[in-house]
Amino acid sequence: MQRSSDGTEDESIGFDVVRNHEEQYSIWPNNRELPLGWFKVGKSGNRSECLAYIEEVWTDMRPLSIRTRLHRGTHVGTHVEKNDGSPEDTAAGLQR
Repeated sequence: MQRSSDGTEDESIGFDVVRNHEEQYSIWPNNRELPLGWFKVGKSGNRSECLAYIEEVWTDMRPLSIRTRLHRGTHVGTHVEKNDGSPEDTAAGLQR
């Protein structure tokens, strides 16, 4: 974070709101190249504006892969019953 000469946050620096493939959000200075795996979502502004936007839209902090597994009924690191009734450790299943 850049600060002005009086020590306060420099609100004149522009940022872009970015998101990765796991639908996790962050902000990135708009004068720098984005790191691999991150994409602009179309919101730009100063730091405070971008963070306010993220707070509004990012309501579930869990990565997309976890939300998808939970939606399918597969809980990471928990013991569940397979369709045939035999137990399976999903944490081990994720490593396959």
